[in-house]
Amino acid sequence: MKRSFPAIAPKPMPESTAKRIVELNSCLEYLERAGQLVRVHSTISSKHELAGIARHYEGQKCVLFERVKGSKYPVFMGMLWNREIVGQLFGMPGEKVAFEIAAAIGSWHKNRKKFSSLVLPKGPANEVVEENVDLYKLPIPVHALKDGGRYFDCSVVVVKNPATGISNTSIHRLMVTRKDRLTFLIDPGRHLGAYLDIMEKRNQPLAVTINNGVGLAPWLASIIPGQGDGKYAIANHIIGRPINFIKAQTVDVPAYADAQFVIEAEILPNLREKEGPFAEVSGYYASRDRRWVMRVLAVTRRRHPVFHSLLSGKEVWNAVGFTAEAKIFSIVKQKIRQLKAVYLDHGGCGFYGAVVQVDKDQTGIGKAAIKETFNAFEPLQRVVAVDKDVNLYDPNDVNWAITTRFNPDRDLILLPNQTGHILNPMVEINPDGTGGTVTKMGIDATAPYPITDKFRRVGFMNVDLKNYKIDDPAPG
Repeated sequence: MKRSFPAIAPKPMPESTAKRIVELNSCLEYLERAGQLVRVHSTISSKHELAGIARHYEGQKCVLFERVKGSKYPVFMGMLWNREIVGQLFGMPGEKVAFEIAAAIGSWHKNRKKFSSLVLPKGPANEVVEENVDLYKLPIPVHALKDGGRYFDCSVVVVKNPATGISNTSIHRLMVTRKDRLTFLIDPGRHLGAYLDIMEKRNQPLAVTINNGVGLAPWLASIIPGQGDGKYAIANHIIGRPINFIKAQTVDVPAYADAQFVIEAEILPNLREKEGPFAEVSGYYASRDRRWVMRVLAVTRRRHPVFHSLLSGKEVWNAVGFTAEAKIFSIVKQKIRQLKAVYLDHGGCGFYGAVVQVDKDQTGIGKAAIKETFNAFEPLQRVVAVDKDVNLYDPNDVNWAITTRFNPDRDLILLPNQTGHILNPMVEINPDGTGGTVTKMGIDATAPYPITDKFRRVGFMNVDLKNYKIDDPAPG
């Protein structure tokens, strides 16, 4: 049987690059030096105002809010909302990051014992152990106007599989309801839900650590789809060395040693309380309903921590894109050798729409690539196939291909009654709430093969402007 990911070892990262994608403070220092960090000096409210300011910078430079009312800790946002900045943090072009992740996944599958993480007694994340648990002392934002409360929305949840004891990492939205209490959503099919089912049948709590302010590598590794327990070690393969954990104070679950804050908690069995609404990746509010409950047992932190939050927009779309693109490319490439690249576009909310680029050398390759892409990533609802002369990252260029190379009579693929992602309001939710269905659409916007002059793009000479003396004054 073929592996889901080819066993390709990524090149070891320089120590300076590895550090800035593992440890948030090093990331901030680099962004400052690179001119990619905006500092907000004014004192602002974490309720609506912080997110309102952040929206003005979304997709541009990252933002550090130095003074937040009611808290002594700054807030960082925007680490993932610009792909080119993410590429700079990785030390490579933004379009290469997904391939780096894919190579690390392949390396992890080849040797899961390589770069084994340690669980240390002490680390930066438990320099300070808070005497009393009070989540309201943290600058946890209320982002959108109709959000149900303060949310942890980008913290890595670490849990142990009750059957094996192997750690699993994932990200969930967590709403603060009391100073020591959280309610949260588990999407259908998530490992955390399966582990909780086991513990609820035993009527026992499930222990977790919530790790806020981890670096890019462990953050991205935690959201890679379809990898299961132990996938946190993919981050080790990205940087070429172990990323260590620390022992928690009150639960038998490790926490990231380099995190800014660690929230130790237990999920209470067979208990549900209200959670939501929340501004989700779809651009709509997720509904308020009775959902799972955590009781917070302890809070540890760095001596001078920075709280990390994100907007549910471009940051999530890029994060899912980097990891899902790695998965899709690696799987589809094994069957469609003509595949050149995959992009989960922002118009598809990072989950629901993909563009695949193929080097078409026979009839039917576009449609075949579309079908294999749907098989590789279940949340997708729309896949567009384009030729190698189309810039898949440019929505105008993709739309041009659809306009001039797509004939709905022969090039449209409709797949009714397919499993959909529950956060998309177009998905028809099952009566039992376990999931839903939707009709999916494939658009083959590749030119007919063999290509004729009728479908050849206008071309121009490639030139390097550095070779010319040009006076180009700044606007205004």
